[in-house]
Amino acid sequence: MTEKNPNDDRRILWTHNFPKIPGGGGVWMYNQYEFVKDKVDLYYMNDLRNPIWFILHLFRLRRISKKYEIVHAQYGSAVGFLTSFVKAIRIVSLKGSDWYKAPGRSIFDRLRIFLGSALTKFALLRSNHVIVMSDAMRSMVVKKFPETRITTIVDPIDIENFVATPENRQRPVKRVLFASSTLHNPTKRFSLAKKAVSHLQKRMENVELVVMTKVPYDKVSEFMNATDVLLLTSTHEGWPNVVKEMLALDKPFVSTDVSDLAAVASKTNSCYVCTDDFKELGDALFKSLNAPKEDLRYLVESYSMESALSTLYKVYDQYSRP
Repeated sequence: MTEKNPNDDRRILWTHNFPKIPGGGGVWMYNQYEFVKDKVDLYYMNDLRNPIWFILHLFRLRRISKKYEIVHAQYGSAVGFLTSFVKAIRIVSLKGSDWYKAPGRSIFDRLRIFLGSALTKFALLRSNHVIVMSDAMRSMVVKKFPETRITTIVDPIDIENFVATPENRQRPVKRVLFASSTLHNPTKRFSLAKKAVSHLQKRMENVELVVMTKVPYDKVSEFMNATDVLLLTSTHEGWPNVVKEMLALDKPFVSTDVSDLAAVASKTNSCYVCTDDFKELGDALFKSLNAPKEDLRYLVESYSMESALSTLYKVYDQYSRP
């Protein structure tokens, strides 16, 4: 289904498979779309796991795409694969789980992840341009696809919505934040987070692990403001928004070595990137919670919507017709 105003002569189509419902994913895409909807149309690919719908989308997208100069897949996997068959300029944005191979909990999961990875690689071979979320991901893509034109664009955040509030110094308990849409996601490794906090509690009794899951977006800033440090234990990430949002609130993070977080942590005295060892993570939490307060917001001020869209338009302009 295409969202298009018939009176507009737009040249860019975004393809995606994110239903616009609570928990449907793609919040980052819809946030950006609000700023570009006068220039961009959306094509929603529903039911991609159904072979009939998969084929229907292939033919429908090829027909619809003839109206556009640029078709931009907002994800790899099946979305990128189907987009790679259009005759317009083809751009694909990689978001993390479509590039990295996440651990699977079952044979079905592992098969689905393998197939998704294969479809992503096929899409990259046929794309005119690839957009990645981090320099770490860029290095990996360049290594496998050295001829590909690649641009790094970190997903923006609404930084004005994330402003630190005066701290409640009467709060006796330090709160470690863990964020995930579900606690059963093997990529996020909630069990590792629990072990790290249990290790920390041997040194600090006044600590608790707080889980943020499915909190409405307009309540996220308030929720985060009531915590003290973020714990990220993922196997991989694109460039996690939750880290940017916490930094905008001047709150530190402790993380496994994912994305570009090691480079960010090196600029601070309160953020740490560790191995997968729960004791190392717990010790880093102790140091972070006891570190002097410092300005962290400056680290993410460049990740504004204006900056990200400016870079995106520069990519599009490379393929504009004279």
